[in-house]
Amino acid sequence: MGQTRLSRALAPDSSAPFPEERSTWKRLSPVPEEADAASNVNVLHKDSKAYNNTTVEIPYVEYCGLAEKPFGLTPDPSFYFESGSFREAADHLRFFLDQKEGFALIYGDVGLGKTTISRIFLESLDKKMYHTALILNPIMDEAEFLKQVLRELAVPVLTTNREELLENLREFLLDEYREGKETVLIIDEAQLLSSQLFEFIRVLSNFETDKQKILHIILFAQPEIVQKLAEPGLRYLAQRITIIYRLRPLSEDEVFLYINHRLLRAGSRGFVQFTDDAVKQIYRTSGGCPRVINVICDRCLLYLYTHSHRLVDGTTVRAVLEEESQSLMRKPVKKFRKKAYAIAAGIAILLLSFLLRPYLSPIYKFFGTRSVADTAAKTE
Repeated sequence: MGQTRLSRALAPDSSAPFPEERSTWKRLSPVPEEADAASNVNVLHKDSKAYNNTTVEIPYVEYCGLAEKPFGLTPDPSFYFESGSFREAADHLRFFLDQKEGFALIYGDVGLGKTTISRIFLESLDKKMYHTALILNPIMDEAEFLKQVLRELAVPVLTTNREELLENLREFLLDEYREGKETVLIIDEAQLLSSQLFEFIRVLSNFETDKQKILHIILFAQPEIVQKLAEPGLRYLAQRITIIYRLRPLSEDEVFLYINHRLLRAGSRGFVQFTDDAVKQIYRTSGGCPRVINVICDRCLLYLYTHSHRLVDGTTVRAVLEEESQSLMRKPVKKFRKKAYAIAAGIAILLLSFLLRPYLSPIYKFFGTRSVADTAAKTE
């Protein structure tokens, strides 16, 4: 018997980056159980390079008719999914470069894909117009930071002296500007920058001509950076940030598109499907965070393999959450809310005790106990 189709009818959506994939999602065909899963493996990328995961043996890959693991945790540009928020962030950054500004800030919660979008944005820039540098770990001193930037820009590092390194960078920027090129520096995990290095980066932004900046700095960070930039010592840097954008989690509809996008990029041709109920459960648990979605979906595919199933439904997701303790990824109730609820309950019990005192007194006397109100009055 053929495999059940998804109940959701997908209209073309701009969130899916490849039109042909969007149409595939709309017309998922049943897959006969007798079909050989291995026949679905040789599916090509858009660049005509076959997916081939030969480094790690993933038990469910062949069973699910995939060419490689679709839900990895490392940033992989080939699996990039352009959500509405990602598209808006990229539009902000293009505007930032068009305006020849000095500082931009893109921030968002852990696991939303900041590193991925930083790499995708750099790759999208015209190499004839832009030189780019990407700093992934900014925990370093000023001299080491300069050396990292120069290496990223393919500038020979022949000294360890901070002033000489700074002069080398300045000369490089001016030479590139004279040739009509601009330089873009992206700093990932920028919330980890020390106050001293923040101030040094502000000094780097002083490299400019009479009309424009010749070094464009883009910070990718977690939300803590907002509080850090509010510190008095960093107010001058904060004033120079002209573009600020906060990334949003995926919506429920985007979660559906995201899951299918990654399956297709991994070589799926409809052998494995996620129902609406499964998507809803994954969305509620993950809050739309791509990293958490990847963890849950990866466990779901393993569950299919170990239980000889082919359809991920709500029951599958709930079983996975229970078995793998992924329910811990749900957003916890804030502590102050729990305390507030406890205090409110205590007050309510005390008030009820006072209001019902005339009716409960005979019962208390019968059992030889005191009411809460009597105890409170005696204490006073």
